Amino acid sequence: MGEDVKKTWHEKFFTEAELKEFQEVGKKYTPEMMEAYQRRWAELIDEVKQNLKAEPASEKAQDLAKRWMDLFNEAYGEHPELKAQISRAYTSGAIPEDYRMFGREAWEFIKKVHEAAKKKG
Repeated sequence: MGEDVKKTWHEKFFTEAELKEFQEVGKKYTPEMMEAYQRRWAELIDEVKQNLKAEPASEKAQDLAKRWMDLFNEAYGEHPELKAQISRAYTSGAIPEDYRMFGREAWEFIKKVHEAAKKKG
């Protein structure tokens, strides 16, 4: 994938209104807060990667998925359409690999854990 495509993938995937919404979300974070938020994501993603073989219905997997959603909702909870579009970006493969915070395995694991939680009711 060319560098020009990598730099503009988000402009092609998200609408202008969604890009402005991202800017609004970003305004509530100071640089220090954003660094801490990104660090918490990195730590959680590492923990998810270490537990990819966990049974989706297990307490550990369910805890990871809850923390995942809590962190996702921290930034985007008031923006349900944007949250859904971010999910579509990951699911569709629209995000170039070197821009992804996590790989397909982590995404698939979290989806399986959520499905297991729905079955438990």
